[in-house]
Amino acid sequence: MSRLPTTRPMQPNDKPSRLARKKNTEAGSSRVGDEPSENRKTKLSESLGFRDAISSVHNSRTMMFAELSLILDHVGVKAKTSEYISAVIEQNILGKPTQTTRKRTARLLVDLYTLDPSRAVFRLLRHFWIADPAARPMLACLAAAARDPLFRDMTPFVFSIPVGASVDSKEVAKSLGEKFSGRFSAATLTSTSQNLASSWTQAGYLTGKINKKRTRPVVTPVLVTYAFLLGYLSGNRGKMLLDTIWTRMLVRTPAEITDLAMDASKQGWMTFKAAGSVYEITFPGLLTPQEEKASYEPD
Repeated sequence: MSRLPTTRPMQPNDKPSRLARKKNTEAGSSRVGDEPSENRKTKLSESLGFRDAISSVHNSRTMMFAELSLILDHVGVKAKTSEYISAVIEQNILGKPTQTTRKRTARLLVDLYTLDPSRAVFRLLRHFWIADPAARPMLACLAAAARDPLFRDMTPFVFSIPVGASVDSKEVAKSLGEKFSGRFSAATLTSTSQNLASSWTQAGYLTGKINKKRTRPVVTPVLVTYAFLLGYLSGNRGKMLLDTIWTRMLVRTPAEITDLAMDASKQGWMTFKAAGSVYEITFPGLLTPQEEKASYEPD
């Protein structure tokens, strides 16, 4: 596996990137994927750990970042799925009061993250989790989006809100109701919108407990590598990797994404080469031959 990064991860208040000398504030510049450049259908392979179902964890819970953090801190890197489940149910490391709530929590965490090291989405999350603590909130966010279609479809809503602007859960509920017309009751719309807003806060898109405001999440070279890998596993190659749902979720300009990818390449997380319009992006040692094959062929 690649070595751990030795440079400080990029923080939200860092100076503009080398390739972004022009004014590129979030409100006034073009981010990678503000509007999809093509209408291609993203291919999501269940064998790789993606999930494309109607049900959503966010109808009843958030992305559960705190719970995931406790589990990954407690369970060994090479653990099997059964050991993650045992830690939640038998060992009760999350401190749930009843057997029923422990089992339900374990099921929801599996729905969100698989907790299965044989699935690339989770195995790579676990790999990068150790390497870059600053990236953890957004690593979890991308992994949850790979598993929860409603979360994946609704997160672009938060991109449209200017940094510093207030975010009302009623606005989220309105957008949710319009996007999924007739699907949810009024009560479910309210609870789901609150859970979505909470997940966006956990990821770093929002700040504040009651009065939430839009902010920028922390994005690092390691996180960009994971976003590129999710795009790669979805069937994208070359320059297309710079404009996928996963890179759009980073809410950074094309220049910033490119700079971060170059830094990731220098740190050994991936190979990133660009010459004009030709991009070579590969991930030496991170994917198995089976995963490479599955990324080309749908289930």
